[in-house]
Amino acid sequence: MKLALRKQKQAKYGISFESAFHGRTLGALSLTNSKAIQKQNFFSIPIKRLPFSLEAIDKLERLLKQESSPQEIGFIIMEPVQGEGGYNIPEKKLVQEIKKITKAKNIPFIADEVQSGIGRTGKWWAIQNFNVTPDIISSAKALQVGATIANRNLFPEPGSISSTWGGGHLLDLAIGAKIISIIKRRNLLNKINISGNYLKKQLLQLENNYPISRTRGFGLMIAFDLPNKKIRNNFIVECVKNGLVLLGCGEKSIRVIPPYIIKKEEINEGLSIIESALKKVKSSKFRHSGNICNYLTCGEHQT
Repeated sequence: MKLALRKQKQAKYGISFESAFHGRTLGALSLTNSKAIQKQNFFSIPIKRLPFSLEAIDKLERLLKQESSPQEIGFIIMEPVQGEGGYNIPEKKLVQEIKKITKAKNIPFIADEVQSGIGRTGKWWAIQNFNVTPDIISSAKALQVGATIANRNLFPEPGSISSTWGGGHLLDLAIGAKIISIIKRRNLLNKINISGNYLKKQLLQLENNYPISRTRGFGLMIAFDLPNKKIRNNFIVECVKNGLVLLGCGEKSIRVIPPYIIKKEEINEGLSIIESALKKVKSSKFRHSGNICNYLTCGEHQT
């Protein structure tokens, strides 16, 4: 955000998307639109929001025509695949048109790749699935260390955006560099795509017999929906009871994000636990018992 705002000297606000999750510090939290509890009692920097759908294109064009000059927009930030908000995948046209508009109007376009980047979707960056190149990328998680990636021309003079707490320890940097090296050397992007396609195919088959729907994703960033939040949370706890840790996202979704090096037999073991849990939780009489019910408030999470 600082890189973009140093460029957009007349900026009055930034733009993010509905259901977005961009972080917990006040600037990033201002962009977030995931859960009310995450923002309770905190003020926000000026932000406008676009729907995470093709409607965003018309809304942005109207905004530029009727409300703001391009110079007044500090940036547009997007998760190429929304994470916490529900593993929502935008239509390719949406991502490409947003890029087209930002390029034409000289507005910085930021791709938040903290969760989806460094190979998770089977490409180095999830936004590559849409044949788009952003101006700025935020990265972390799989990289081990937080990083901001952009054209050298976007970085201001040394010292203007530095911090004493922002990471960058030599050990973290070495680990990040080694992670990139291992992904290249072991051809993990190809493995991620093979494993992800197999996992998604098996989950789609489960849709024929169990109350799951909308299996979706790229690489090993996969999700599916259950009928409602209660069943979703019961399902999470039932899987944990049998040794499989899964996380919810959105209102009723499950995210499946195994390690890049997962083996086919491990995928099958996980699928067996998933199927067993689906058999149990689809019953209206299903109830949990035991200490496991204290796990994340019986499936509910406040990430």
